Amino acid sequence: MLEGHISRAFDGALAALHIRVVEMGGLVLDQVREAARAYTDWDAHAAEHVIDRSAIVLAYDARIDQDEFTLIARRQPVSRDLRAVFAMAKSVAELERAGGEARKIARTVLQQNGRPARATSADVRQLAHLAASLLRSALESLDRIDGELAAQVVQRDHELDEEYAAGLRRLLTHAMEDPRHLEVAMEAAFVLKALERIGDHARLIARQVQSMVPELDRHAPGAESPREGDPPSPAGSPGSVSSGA
Repeated sequence: MLEGHISRAFDGALAALHIRVVEMGGLVLDQVREAARAYTDWDAHAAEHVIDRSAIVLAYDARIDQDEFTLIARRQPVSRDLRAVFAMAKSVAELERAGGEARKIARTVLQQNGRPARATSADVRQLAHLAASLLRSALESLDRIDGELAAQVVQRDHELDEEYAAGLRRLLTHAMEDPRHLEVAMEAAFVLKALERIGDHARLIARQVQSMVPELDRHAPGAESPREGDPPSPAGSPGSVSSGA
């Protein structure tokens, strides 16, 4: 669980919702790290732990979904707070998907079709480090509603994409050199893709944070153009996420 909540920017139920979303994010981040470690160390026990905790991730998802519905129905939040609720709802969906990718990696280990080569494990370890770093930064930006940090996450996703492409090329080269390990190579490609998608989910969470900060100029020099799945630029006059007192 990340520290530094800015609950003063929210009131009552909205603050509780915000904290719960970040708590879910902390669990998903841990799932990603443990799933990657399970694969690189070929640790079935760690993989089973990831699978077991998947139910907790889904429980968070269901509870937060209900809390969001109740908050909107009972509180009828104003436009700025409603934007925050919708952004958190979309962030939760991205967290659930990231957790699903971690679960897929763990299942690859439990299938026990063959341990990856040392070089492949090194590529997975590096990509997992980048994916976890992006997800953590995205969660920190969500925790603090920090548009500048969110923008950094969006930019850094390119680094992960490049590392994924390089790792996949190396993997395919090794597979062609020794076709006997083709099945293991295919599973490794599956794991690399899962980690690349986790980076995408982190980027989309960061985009949701940006949508909660109307004063953020997302078209400033050096800003990235929206990519597939990104939310639209926030509309309306500048203002904070906090509700009117």
